[in-house]
Amino acid sequence: MVKVDVVDISQWWPVGKDGEPLSVYAVHKQIADKPFAVTRHTLTRARDGQLEKAAITNLKNLAEICSVWAKQKVTIDEIIKER
Repeated sequence: MVKVDVVDISQWWPVGKDGEPLSVYAVHKQIADKPFAVTRHTLTRARDGQLEKAAITNLKNLAEICSVWAKQKVTIDEIIKER
């Protein structure tokens, strides 16, 4: 079986007041005006651990988004997983 590197941000994905994960639409709306915004497609693929190709800028932005959610520095190395 071939191992593939993917971006997976599921462990940092925010939850709502009801304890359920926020929708991609809600998250995208929250970050749309931020300098680290990414597309809904990128968010969806990264949330599901299925983002296999990404621009360096998107990797940096996803790590920054996760850092905001985690309230601590999250690096690009931490969001890339081997599957």
